[in-house]
Amino acid sequence: MLRPHQKSLWGDTVINKGIYYVYHDESIPNKRWLLIGLLFIEKQDVDIVKQNLKLARKLMNYWGEIHFSKLPKRFDGKYGAKARVAREWIKAYESRLREYALCSILAVDRHSPAYHSKRFPKDFYAYNRFTAMALKASVAWLLGPRQHDEIEIIFVSDKKYRQSRPQAEFVDNFEDYIPFRAELDSFLAQYERKKYPLVRIKELVLSDSVKEDLLQLCDLLLGATQMALVCGSKRETKIWFGQRVAIWQRDLMLPPWEQTLGLYRKFNLWAFPDADGKPYNNITLALKVNNEYQLPLFP
Repeated sequence: MLRPHQKSLWGDTVINKGIYYVYHDESIPNKRWLLIGLLFIEKQDVDIVKQNLKLARKLMNYWGEIHFSKLPKRFDGKYGAKARVAREWIKAYESRLREYALCSILAVDRHSPAYHSKRFPKDFYAYNRFTAMALKASVAWLLGPRQHDEIEIIFVSDKKYRQSRPQAEFVDNFEDYIPFRAELDSFLAQYERKKYPLVRIKELVLSDSVKEDLLQLCDLLLGATQMALVCGSKRETKIWFGQRVAIWQRDLMLPPWEQTLGLYRKFNLWAFPDADGKPYNNITLALKVNNEYQLPLFP
């Protein structure tokens, strides 16, 4: 049974519809983890976020691509401009952009005893399925408080650095599967009378991240999270970004009324599956907040 729409004082049907751009990226840091990153920005707020990112570029006079894996070793000096822009982006995200750009990152644990690799004969099958899972869970968690009846999505995926895209001889059904699965999940949730909106992916775009700052912001948040999770680099810059996410996650593990960073339902790091085949968010991070890598906050 579909969830009924609300009625106005005059008895008219009122539909609370949201239109969102969802920026998508993925990362495979090692054999254990597959990370899916999603950045939700309501259509009316896209320009606000872009203007903030552009302001940081102007401040540092740097206009090249911000890609986490290619950050320089240090923030200072001639070659540190890229890292300084990225740092300004993270500062802006933590202080104000979190209200407009909602981020969810799913860490798939392929070493979990409940992970059944035989279900995915090709890597991209798992990638596509977990991207759809991340989208469904993110709509429920990040957008749930907005109580939308319907959500229309423009899904923008980074094709340039997508590690799981197969070689030409294989057929990747990503562009067909994600819209189909998103709408199927929505229909099934409605049929089961769950509080979940009707979801339609209006358009799925494979974009080159070099031309899109919002994809680069998604990549930066994903890369910083990867650094916190696996601590795969000794670079000063990458450690700084990983520390930020570790601090965010520590705050988010507190009861909502004790959190101080304002990231509740704004930034979400969660993992799947645990030993029982369920999602969880009490993730053990390799990069600790209070360890030898700790750096001054917001230098």
